[in-house]
Amino acid sequence: MENIFWLKELDKNKINIAGTKGAYLADLYNKSNRDFSVANGFVISVGAFKEFMQSNSLDADVKKILKNLKPGNFEDVADASERIKKIINKEKISSVLESEILEAYENLNVNEELLKVSNNVLNLIKKGRSNAAVAVRSSSVFDIPGSCDNFLGISGSKNLINAIKECWSSLYSVGNIFNMKKNNADNSIAIIVQKMSDVNKSGVVLSSNPMNRENEMVIEAGFGLGQLITKGEVTPDLYLLDGNLKVKEEVVGKKKLKLIKDVNNNEIVRKKLIEEQNKKVLQGWELEDLATLTKKIERHYGKPVIVEFGFGKKLEIFHVRLFDLPEILDKDNLNGEVLVQGRGGSPKINFGVVSIDSGIFVDDYADYKLAGMLDKIKGVVVNEGALGSCFGVLCRQHGIPFVVAENSTALLSRGLIVTVDGVNGRVYKGEVKAREEKIEIADGTDDIVDVGDTYGFGVLDL
Repeated sequence: MENIFWLKELDKNKINIAGTKGAYLADLYNKSNRDFSVANGFVISVGAFKEFMQSNSLDADVKKILKNLKPGNFEDVADASERIKKIINKEKISSVLESEILEAYENLNVNEELLKVSNNVLNLIKKGRSNAAVAVRSSSVFDIPGSCDNFLGISGSKNLINAIKECWSSLYSVGNIFNMKKNNADNSIAIIVQKMSDVNKSGVVLSSNPMNRENEMVIEAGFGLGQLITKGEVTPDLYLLDGNLKVKEEVVGKKKLKLIKDVNNNEIVRKKLIEEQNKKVLQGWELEDLATLTKKIERHYGKPVIVEFGFGKKLEIFHVRLFDLPEILDKDNLNGEVLVQGRGGSPKINFGVVSIDSGIFVDDYADYKLAGMLDKIKGVVVNEGALGSCFGVLCRQHGIPFVVAENSTALLSRGLIVTVDGVNGRVYKGEVKAREEKIEIADGTDDIVDVGDTYGFGVLDL
């Protein structure tokens, strides 16, 4: 069994080897014209993870912990998650696998053409170079947005091995355990290792707008590395492009943070933004290049895609996810007192009680740690977030209204009953019904029809 595969050896049909993210990245990497700008890298296979678990009898330990676990009890699931992560992270990787990983890591820092020289010459080249800073990304077989961990700016053999085990153990996060138990299905994981790119702008593109099904593209962008956007910790700029890829609307987000690589030690650090906070991120030519590339990817796969990107010396692609457009609800048919106005992120409407663990979840931001509570959540309202964030995608997949509105935590107190309109980005006081509409009948009289019986709570067919 092979443990290490380079991207050039894989394609979209190798999900069972490379996980979904790794397989689709490899697929784009291997296009003959290389138009898709994917950095070279290698994959630690699904098989390597399974062998690690079996050779150390960890799979038996995990099954024992999960056997009688009831997914409805969040505290028990969280405890099980921590126990499993601990036993995975403390276990040693076999010397054979570790040797193969570290050899690939060293080769990643050498130009592909130089790998063809003799071993003696190659060893001299490697000795003359410092450790490469790499991105270590999880690639699960069942690609659930935000479900597993990723680590950026990893440098050195020991740090690399630790990051790999952290990624492996994240397969047993609270949300993932909840999904495994609920669907009675196992998941597995591969790891992608790529040389870190020098990125100063990044974000997410949705090739088709999931909020209205119109022929338009959504681009969200911020400064620095894109992890804060996908995690929903910042509100990025929003650019809407029409069918001709021309900008029809742009909203500059109040970007309070950015992630950057410290040039002194390659560590990834958070930096508060002051001057850049309200500065536009992408220029016209960058939007044009990004939109053109995204359309190529969409045409290649024949369906809408979510693309994670970064701009540095060039435009690069870090992740591609295929998605289905949700059913769109009628717009502007609610009548009531608006408490919060923001940006809608999931075309669904629901009501409930403001809370932080059920009903209407209201907080600074929302991430995958909430996935174990999706059955209890009726709506999500956050101060910071994005349409392309992992949790935004999850809300659309599960039919949960999602709204991003600055200062929502200050305006919506716990215990308050509200209606969340994820179509228009509004939060209403109380349980709000749709407006009554006057319809002219054939005899010339007016009849009042209540169009609010279902509150527009249509079932999303995803």
